[in-house]
Amino acid sequence: MAGRLLILGAGAHGRAVADLAAECGWTVAGFTDRSPGPGVLGGDEDLAALAHAGKIDGAVVGVGNTALARRAELFGLIRGAGLAAPALVHPRAVVSRSSAIGDGAVVFPGGAIGAHVTVGENAVLYSGTVVEHDGRIGSHAYLSPGVILAGAVTIETGAFLGAGAVLIPGITVGKDAVVGAGAVV
Repeated sequence: MAGRLLILGAGAHGRAVADLAAECGWTVAGFTDRSPGPGVLGGDEDLAALAHAGKIDGAVVGVGNTALARRAELFGLIRGAGLAAPALVHPRAVVSRSSAIGDGAVVFPGGAIGAHVTVGENAVLYSGTVVEHDGRIGSHAYLSPGVILAGAVTIETGAFLGAGAVLIPGITVGKDAVVGAGAVV
């Protein structure tokens, strides 16, 4: 289902998500943000009114890695407004047919998701991220560019993995944990 999509957050990550949404066939209706700016239709408090006015068909979170708890909060607002939260998977990402992508999750170009992987709601898999077979990415998790997860890796809810992190098979990263850029776990 493509239609008019609202992005919650108008900063750099929000603009990247807007570009991704357009690549996926959505029309970006605009943004919500705490500060006025180009394309900002109002604040988060205006989400329900925009939904009820029929101006949008769905919404996704466009707040990046510096506000992980805020990402979960904004996703709750989308759900509370009764809006669709489509998963956005770039056409140049590869996703196994046996894998599942949760509502509101975003997979950027060059992402590769292997067999029997589960990606939770509102998770972010940035450009060049690789998740091999039997992996599990929890809701609201954020995988920065170039993260590589070998087979059977679990990333729990709200975890953050920095750019270029590499995790060997069978590793679990706990809830809200942080793995630094370039780390080998």
